Amino acid sequence: MKKVFAIGLVLALLVPTMAFSQAKKPVFVMVTKGVHPYYEPCFEGFKAAGEKYGVTVEKVDPQKFELSLQVKVIEDLIARKVDGIAISALDDVGLVPVIADAMKAGIKVITFDAPAPSSAALTYIGTDNETAGYVAGKRMADLMGKSGELIILQGGLGATNLNLRTKGFKRAIAESAPGIKILDVVDEKGDFAESVNKTEAILQTYPNLKGIFSVSAEGAPAAANVLKQQKKAGKIVLAGFDDLKDTLEGIKDNTVAFCLVQKTYKMGWLSVERLLDAKAGKTIPKNIDTGVLFVTKDNLNNYMDEMKKEFAK
Repeated sequence: MKKVFAIGLVLALLVPTMAFSQAKKPVFVMVTKGVHPYYEPCFEGFKAAGEKYGVTVEKVDPQKFELSLQVKVIEDLIARKVDGIAISALDDVGLVPVIADAMKAGIKVITFDAPAPSSAALTYIGTDNETAGYVAGKRMADLMGKSGELIILQGGLGATNLNLRTKGFKRAIAESAPGIKILDVVDEKGDFAESVNKTEAILQTYPNLKGIFSVSAEGAPAAANVLKQQKKAGKIVLAGFDDLKDTLEGIKDNTVAFCLVQKTYKMGWLSVERLLDAKAGKTIPKNIDTGVLFVTKDNLNNYMDEMKKEFAK
């Protein structure tokens, strides 16, 4: 009986110790701009790194691309006292107060995919957006023969990352192809259906349009659908950011000339590593450029292997 009692006592002591150990497991949360397939590989990388380093990870998607919803998500996470937040910033200045509140509460905050440079966020992990826009503009200029009318589609005019892409793109066109006239930057609000509607209106307003470039993910596949319906596929040079399924299909059938792929898996993985560094009191770089890759018909079938090979070590 004494032996059984002793074993029971040891187990009783171990159970709270184990529970305490589990309670100490850090919780990191990825906060996106909204529901969008673009963030799926970001979270895949976030999850994989969480498994490797023993971190509990979650993802919260606001139902719409609205600043107030993103702010509310962070406020809820502050109330929960999570350990770290990685946010794709929908706005810069608008997130300053709530990110400051999170940091004051001891929660480490970083940005990925879209920065909030005015905020107290510790780092930005993602594409150097102005450079990416610039190299896209150079390629677009070549494909358009350095002349003609062009429209830029942008999913929200307040997002810092998209504004930087547009800035770089415009600079490339001005420097390398002054014969190209950028008619407008059209806000399609980050919504596929809105992008379709806006593209239809654009084609009606500008019958001599020669090029469409989208600085956000939904623009190119939405425009591709419209061009196919109106039998203008291949007659207007179309390209954009990110490798959504319909964009890749557009590349395959020659509706889309190219897309720039951001290294989204890498963004998610590095977000966990840098949050762990911050939690350990280490200094982390203010900006971490994850790079981009051009996808065309030539590398359509193997570009993903190329990206994974580069990072999965």
